[in-house]
Amino acid sequence: MSKRPVAGEEQPVLSVVIPTLGRQSLLETLESLRGLEEFPRLEVIVCGRIHDEEVLRRVAELCAKHGNLIHVPVEFETGDSSRKKNAGAEQARAPLVAFLDDDVIVGRHWVERIVSLFGEEDVGLVSGPGLIPPETHGFARLAGLTLQSLAAGYVAGRYSGGRGEPRRIRWSQIIGCNMVYRASVLREIGGFDPAFWPGEEMIAAYRAQQKYRILFHPEAVVYHRPRSTLGGFWRQMWGYGATRIRLIRGGAPVEPSTLFPMGWVASLVALIPLAFVSWLAACFLALELILYLAADVAVTALKVADTRSAADAGILLTVPLMHLAYGLAQWYEVFFPNRDLGRQVKTSVQRS
Repeated sequence: MSKRPVAGEEQPVLSVVIPTLGRQSLLETLESLRGLEEFPRLEVIVCGRIHDEEVLRRVAELCAKHGNLIHVPVEFETGDSSRKKNAGAEQARAPLVAFLDDDVIVGRHWVERIVSLFGEEDVGLVSGPGLIPPETHGFARLAGLTLQSLAAGYVAGRYSGGRGEPRRIRWSQIIGCNMVYRASVLREIGGFDPAFWPGEEMIAAYRAQQKYRILFHPEAVVYHRPRSTLGGFWRQMWGYGATRIRLIRGGAPVEPSTLFPMGWVASLVALIPLAFVSWLAACFLALELILYLAADVAVTALKVADTRSAADAGILLTVPLMHLAYGLAQWYEVFFPNRDLGRQVKTSVQRS
């Protein structure tokens, strides 16, 4: 582990924990933090074993150059993401602890905006949006726009922002790649549950909401790369769908809109075989598909009107892909619960 600051040094205003798998993108995340005016007042804690020699060398150089940047080379067989977050939080010295993904670029005013909302003691957690980087193209752009669209429901707010006033949100509206906890609150709720991935940040936010307010600042921006391949996007949505059922099983309240994909998949599974033997079932199936297509076209048209790019009409295909993966995963989690989704990511992260 890299050297800790000595006793007596000024306490940082914010500790930034970055759980990592040692991807090249980590270096860009660190460079974006180094470029902030507030960087000298931050404590940056990189948590995770780095197997890429070039990335490891560069991180070591940055740690040697900056006393406020440390590397904790931990790796866990299960619950890896949660345990890395907890390991970083244990090292943190600041009263506020931020958690960033290792593939984000922080906005210029990120620190100022997100820290400003902790003026009142009943604020336990603050989140901001994860926007699509402006240079994103191809499938990655379509994946990002799909999550920004009305087809994603209320969670679209996590991926939209840049302007607007801070607002109070529910536990399920935070985004894990851009969140800041009051350190005392994080300790009070017991940190992040290793039994959840993805979703450890959601169950933690739910627990925090029992006693504290959660706020969202639309100008506390980070830029987060969407999945760049169809397989990567499918795995992301599968993880989200499975996690929704795990959250319900873990005591979080049911949010009916999040069960729409589950119901849609169930109706398709029931109606498609029946349509071959029943005229009435065939009619119901046709009506359902027509209504879904109409809604898909409307969502796509609104997004294209917003972006003014005809190429973005490709979300016409990624929207049903999102719903299908999410809904199938929900049913899979019902019948085959608690599979460790973290292992899948370790082998697929470089491809997605």
